[in-house]
Amino acid sequence: MNRYEPAVRVCAPARLSFTLISLDGTSMRRNGIAAMAVDRPGLTADVRARADGDTQVRGVAEETARELTNALTTLQRLWDGPPTEVTVTEPLPQHSGFGSKTNTLLAIGRAYGNLCGRRPELRELARILGRGRTSGASTGLAEYGGFLVDGGHVNPPEFAKDPHAYLRPSRFAQDVPPPRPVVRLDFPDWPVLVMLTHGRHLGGQEELAWFQRVTPIPPEESWRTSHLVFMGLAPAVLERDFDAFCAAVDAITFTGHFKQAQIAFQGEAVTKVLDEGRAEPSIGAIALSVTGPACFAFPHDTEVAARWAKDLQRRGLIRDFWFTTANNDGLRTTASQ
Repeated sequence: MNRYEPAVRVCAPARLSFTLISLDGTSMRRNGIAAMAVDRPGLTADVRARADGDTQVRGVAEETARELTNALTTLQRLWDGPPTEVTVTEPLPQHSGFGSKTNTLLAIGRAYGNLCGRRPELRELARILGRGRTSGASTGLAEYGGFLVDGGHVNPPEFAKDPHAYLRPSRFAQDVPPPRPVVRLDFPDWPVLVMLTHGRHLGGQEELAWFQRVTPIPPEESWRTSHLVFMGLAPAVLERDFDAFCAAVDAITFTGHFKQAQIAFQGEAVTKVLDEGRAEPSIGAIALSVTGPACFAFPHDTEVAARWAKDLQRRGLIRDFWFTTANNDGLRTTASQ
C-alpha cells in the first residue's frame, strides 16, 4: 500500500502588515512586526503525489514556480518523499505587500508534509526554507490567523557596533528562526478594504540598499512605534474598539518614522491614495502594507467606501479594490479529489 496520501488541498490567507517596530541601533531586540491575516486575497492549491518524474508546479508566475520547485526538492530529499504535481488555482498577488512568497512556500510545504504523512511545524518549515529571518508575521499568521505582534530577534552584544549587519530584509538577514508571536488575537469582523495601487515593488539588491539607507532609525522612534502597537493597536483589537484602533492605524501611517520612509519610496502613486483616504469620511483609517504597493483601509460604511474606491479607480489612482474580512484560522489542509 502506498504510504503517501494521494492529494492534499491547502487554503491560506494573505498577510497585511501595519509596521515593523524596532529598527534603531541601540535596542535589545530588532524588527518585530504588527500584522493581520485576511481571507482575500487567499491561496488555494492542490498538491498531488506523482509515481515518478520531476516535480511540476502550475498556476503561478515563473519566479514563484522556481522558488516552489526548489523548496519541494529540498523537502523531498529531507523527508524521502515523492515527486509532486502542484496546481495553484488561486495564487496570491506577487510583490504587492501580501507576503505572497513566504505564505505560498509555507502553505505548499505544509501540504507536501501532509502528503508524506507528516505535519511539519510551520516555524521549523520556515527555518528550513530560509524564510522569516526578519518578520514572523507570515509564519505566525499561517499558523494562527488573526492579529499578531511578534517580538523580533534578540540583538547580540556587538549589534550596536554594526547595526547594518543585522538590520536587513529577510533574504539578506542573519540565519535565525522566525520570531514567535507575543500577541495573538482574533480580529473583529470589521470590513477591510484592500486596494491595489500603481506603486512599485521593492526587492532584491535594491531593497537591501534602501533598507540600509533608512536604518537604523532614531531610538525614540522605535519606542514610539512600540507604544502605538502595544498600547494602541493590540488593546483596541482585544476590546473591539474601532475608533481607538483606527486612531492607532492612522498614527502609524502618517507619523511613523519607518512607515514614512516606506511611503516616500512609493511616492505620489501611493501618497495620493493615502491622503485621500485620510480625508474621506467613510474611511476610519488607511494603511500601506509593508512597502506596498497594496493599501488597506477600515471603512465606517462599506457602501459609501465602495463608491469612493470606484472613483479612485475611475481617476486612475488604483488598479483594483475589494472588501474582505480577517482570517482567524490560518492555513488549512484537506484531502483533495
